[in-house]
Amino acid sequence: MSDVVQTGTYPIAENVMLFARAVINDMLRTAAGAILVDSAPFTPVFLNAAIRKTQRYLAVNGLYSQVIDNAILTPVTAVANQDPATQVFINQNGYYDGVSTHSNVVLPPDLILPLMVAQRVTGSGAQFIPMEPAKGPLMSRIPGPYFGDWEFRGDGLYLNGSTNSMDLRIRYEAAIARIAAGANLQQTSIPIRDGEDALGWGVVSIYAASRGAAQRAEAKAMWLEECDTLINRYVRAGQRIAVRPKGFAAGGGTIDGALSGDYR
Repeated sequence: MSDVVQTGTYPIAENVMLFARAVINDMLRTAAGAILVDSAPFTPVFLNAAIRKTQRYLAVNGLYSQVIDNAILTPVTAVANQDPATQVFINQNGYYDGVSTHSNVVLPPDLILPLMVAQRVTGSGAQFIPMEPAKGPLMSRIPGPYFGDWEFRGDGLYLNGSTNSMDLRIRYEAAIARIAAGANLQQTSIPIRDGEDALGWGVVSIYAASRGAAQRAEAKAMWLEECDTLINRYVRAGQRIAVRPKGFAAGGGTIDGALSGDYR
């Protein structure tokens, strides 16, 4: 088995496994390995676990590897109960309008966490208006023509309800599709850009932990180092964008009410 030619920046699953085999010295006789072979039942289990743990670690540190935008949920029909205590929600099973559940409007099946939500009246052709995530629990209020804040809890998107039928536009972090047992790893890409080494060390750390290997701590440290390198690259790229925080004005017009001169 030869190395797979990578044409993009997404790592090929077979190259990740080749890296892992090389690290654990499982390529002494053949590149296909003797233990961590593609056909072993535990190989896709380890690989999927490495993908999930890497995606989670990157996301916790602000680097989302799989973002889906412009997912439209429609029609989110008018709330059926005018009680201010009523909350509507959308989850994997459907949309609850305060009385009934409608199975035609559901959250995307690969959604992990919504990042942004916007709204418009169904059929209006208007631009979507961004909504704010609730800073605490949703406030009790009488339903109006638009949704207020949104809250994601219990695997559902909760809202106060609207008297209009609405469209929702969602930007969200999506789960990376699981690699199935028996999949052709030479033709399977993993959407974590430039993540081959991080994923390879992820497989090695899981493999080492499963066998109680003395090097499992070192393998985990190498996985963390590779993940942090990916994160730092994007942090540095973001630092090239000049962002100046708005100063506090105490009525005098200067940045903090104490400075003088023309500095604003």
